[in-house]
Amino acid sequence: MSTEYGNIPEETIDAVLTQHDIVETVGRHVHLTKQGKYMKGLCPFHSEKTPSFTVTPDRQIFYCYGCGMGGNAIKFRMEIEGLSFPEAVKIMAEESHIPFQNTSGKPESPQDRETGRLLQAYEWSEKFYHFLLKNTEHGLPALEYLRGRGINDKLIEQFRIGFAPDRWDTLVQFLDKRSFDLAEMEKGGLISARQSGDGYVDRFRSRIIFPIANRSGKTIAFAGRILGEGQPKYLNSPESRLFNKSRVLYNFDQARSAIRKQRQAVLFEGYGDVIAAWEAGVQNGVATMGTSLTEQHAAMIKTTADEVLVCYDGDNAGQNAALKSIPILEQAGLQVKVAMLPPGLDPDDYIRSNGGERFVRQIVEDAASTTKFRLSNLKRGYKLAEESGRLDYAKAALPIIAALHSPTEREVYLRDLSSEVDISFDSLKQDSNLIRQEQSRPAPGQEDPGPAYSGPQQGGRGGGQGQYGGQGRKRSDYNNKSDYGNKGGYGKKSGFGGGNYANAEEDFFPQQRRSRPDRNLLPGHQAAERRLLFLMLQDRQAADYVAARLGEEFNTPEYAAIAAYLYAFYAQDREPDSSRFISSLQDEKLEKAVSSIVMIEGPREWNEQVLDDCIREVRKFPRLRGIESKREEMIRAEKDGDFLLAAQIASEIIALERQ
Repeated sequence: MSTEYGNIPEETIDAVLTQHDIVETVGRHVHLTKQGKYMKGLCPFHSEKTPSFTVTPDRQIFYCYGCGMGGNAIKFRMEIEGLSFPEAVKIMAEESHIPFQNTSGKPESPQDRETGRLLQAYEWSEKFYHFLLKNTEHGLPALEYLRGRGINDKLIEQFRIGFAPDRWDTLVQFLDKRSFDLAEMEKGGLISARQSGDGYVDRFRSRIIFPIANRSGKTIAFAGRILGEGQPKYLNSPESRLFNKSRVLYNFDQARSAIRKQRQAVLFEGYGDVIAAWEAGVQNGVATMGTSLTEQHAAMIKTTADEVLVCYDGDNAGQNAALKSIPILEQAGLQVKVAMLPPGLDPDDYIRSNGGERFVRQIVEDAASTTKFRLSNLKRGYKLAEESGRLDYAKAALPIIAALHSPTEREVYLRDLSSEVDISFDSLKQDSNLIRQEQSRPAPGQEDPGPAYSGPQQGGRGGGQGQYGGQGRKRSDYNNKSDYGNKGGYGKKSGFGGGNYANAEEDFFPQQRRSRPDRNLLPGHQAAERRLLFLMLQDRQAADYVAARLGEEFNTPEYAAIAAYLYAFYAQDREPDSSRFISSLQDEKLEKAVSSIVMIEGPREWNEQVLDDCIREVRKFPRLRGIESKREEMIRAEKDGDFLLAAQIASEIIALERQ
């Protein structure tokens, strides 16, 4: 039975996975050593010194015990190269000479055709500009300029830099001879219409060309720096079908792997800074290309990083831009640090003057906290040599320090402030506490009513129709973790309602006590659900048995979703295959969960008693949770003095416990 993932036929995905062995695919990027039936190495997706990245040849999957990344060969290519699923499949298919079709039987839309032509035009234009820089007399002055700025031939190749000659129709003729629709090219930002309305001219003339790529590495725009004098000094492609400057970061495609590994991005203002920092060893740098940082930029960084180091120019404009970027990044859930560059220097200037090693050591590694940066920036506006200036600075600095949640941090900054303004620490601390009280006091009529009631919290059940019911929950229903394992475990060792997690998975896989002594502790019901899925992934008959008796009634939403997709997978008359099943999910959260489950060290043999024990444990959990809820009701009734109600609830608890 044939299905399609997106618009890609299942047969194509199967062929790609067959032709691309997981060990060979991963081995191009990770040094693997054999350990028993596994291959191990250092994870390319996060920094580590002890190998926790594991490849399993017989199951054709990889999994990192450190960061949780896992999947098959397609997933690895997606993550390591920053590709979408269709892009990864297409590239891998072409590498193996597998016919690739990305169609659902629907005709390609005019918009899709136009997008495809523009991408091709940008790709050819990029190569054309690069050729002109490296191989023609037109490009010699630009080449000498770049080398004088420390951008060597290796960097020119790395960033695919080019040059647009000082002529009106170089690119116009190039595109016209290749039968591109010039009106379409103008709409896409490659060329400009003449002011007279008669014909087209090159948009970039006498400029060094820096290609701007999307996250997949495809060129979608250009940035041009004028060679010599003239205005504007920097010119970007206009926004188009491909290019939205509020959603694109320069070099994100190349930096993505380093950002993911370090969990940190360095944010610059321009592409020159990114290139200079790359040569200095900072390969997790991206830039906003002179435009203001947006919420979309911050969200884009958040997909691969936990922390951002803002490294803007040292002048007033750069520092003010850094101040504005901090709340945007913090609201996206990112930790923020700020590089303290000397006044008047940008990162590119600093590197050329002081060298890359000093830049890394003194600017990147010594980046300041946002509080230190705010105070340092604030201090510039006051004359600390005068008593009135010191007093005014202290008054302005105190609200910044008082807003800190940590008492330790507040004390450190208050002591520093005390020495700077020559005011006693105790006086500053007293003023800080007064400010905190004022900040926490609600405005009149705005008293805090307490947390709003949001209804009962549900662990969620699937709603399958029949053994392989196709009407289970949607993938989006499983995005939030609403399982009940957060407040207390109810497994064999957990102790009812005690809140102590037992390594219940060891009850089902005893050998893990020796092989995985540091395993995260799991509640009993989660361990049982993981074992059920482990056996279901190995044996279709086990899945049939669980489908008939439990369906999708898993307490953990992720596992309920996996079960639903697994039932559907087997309903297509598929044989057990973890790698192919992972491809059918196309959901990163579920892919990681399946990869983790497949890597469990446990017996693959099963019988009905084994499955029944697990099913019983899964079904027991909501009942135990109900008992716990009743106990809380009984305690509240006793506190309120309603002993009759408390006795009634106690009887209900006894009845539930007998069940």
